[in-house]
Amino acid sequence: MSRPQSPAFTAIGLSPIVAISEQIQSLAPMFEASGERFAYLQRGELADPTPAFVTEAVHRALDAGLTRYPKAGGELWFKEAVVRHLAEAHGIEDLGPEHILCTYGGQEGLQLVFSLLGGGRVLAFGPVWSCVLENIFPYTGFEVDMLELQETADRLEVDFAELERRLPQADVLYLNTPHNPTGKVFSHAELTRIHSLCAKHGVRIVSDEAYKDIVFDGGEHVSPLRFGDDQTIGVYTCSKSFAATGFRIGFTVCRDAALIHRLTLGEYTQTAGVVPFIQKAFAEALDNTRERPGWQAQLVQSLQDRRDLIWDRLQPVFGEQLYKPEGAFYFFPNLAGYVPEPAPGQDCSAYILQRFLDQGIAVVPGTAFGDDRYARHIRLSFSGVDETVLSAGLDRMLDGVLLQDRRASA
Repeated sequence: MSRPQSPAFTAIGLSPIVAISEQIQSLAPMFEASGERFAYLQRGELADPTPAFVTEAVHRALDAGLTRYPKAGGELWFKEAVVRHLAEAHGIEDLGPEHILCTYGGQEGLQLVFSLLGGGRVLAFGPVWSCVLENIFPYTGFEVDMLELQETADRLEVDFAELERRLPQADVLYLNTPHNPTGKVFSHAELTRIHSLCAKHGVRIVSDEAYKDIVFDGGEHVSPLRFGDDQTIGVYTCSKSFAATGFRIGFTVCRDAALIHRLTLGEYTQTAGVVPFIQKAFAEALDNTRERPGWQAQLVQSLQDRRDLIWDRLQPVFGEQLYKPEGAFYFFPNLAGYVPEPAPGQDCSAYILQRFLDQGIAVVPGTAFGDDRYARHIRLSFSGVDETVLSAGLDRMLDGVLLQDRRASA
């Protein structure tokens, strides 16, 4: 007899980004048989190697025998390193170990936080990272209300009147800065106003700061935790900051120590804690003020160079319709008017994706980050390709996808 299954599992799906990455495993070899390299612009994973000061710390931790059961919620020395790092690098003060939870990456942190908050209505600035939409929100029983960022003359802005109108119906605001998939970095002024409105309406902020160390043009990442209340929960990962996606380590921060205690119980229940040798390596990495800043500055400069390469090639085509990312490592262009309309009844996102795949370019359709309002958008990731492959991919994009199609539709 068939038994009912939990909606936490029946409502979730595989991330479209993962599905596309699996699809191109068979397509790429066929394309590369022509002598050109496939341009993998779909996944948010750095091709850069994890720095030696991290991998060497892993070896030292293993040699020291840190292979036993971990302390629930994180070792004290890891939490203390997080406290020092957030104060030193991001100006977040007045934290203690009791305000820190160690997790298996930022994704587990988000899952735990939204599970603890227990469902309801979450307001999120659209477009929204696909894993949050496809997995975290449905898994934890949240209904999402997406408030689109306004595209205005190469800027992305918050509609504050609409934000205040919708906040009274929300239980939580999901805030992602720097933003995936657009690369927007919310300014101090924007965050001050957002924080004030959330406080006014009693709405908790869940702040996803996975890309906190990847900000361009000398800009600054500002965490809502800097405002000093206990209603903001910050969720972090070491994956992007250290090119260390496979290590699966992150941390969640809140000044409400009782909330962190409850999250600790949840984290212990589902994983029994992050293995100690990984914690030790990243505690050292966070404390490494001699090598870490220089390595991260070089990483950011490399990513900025790739961003500028894309901008220089695409901006003359798109003009003010193209937003220049301020952080993270994504573009999210709107292709309306730059590709012909699909045939009647043909899925627009699938049609656009196929046109890119035919040119040996993997992208993510905009609908992965929302709904049909983003059907003519794509996300381009410049994290996992070198400039030679990127430049060749842009050539094929301009000649085989965008420019000739624009002439054909003119």
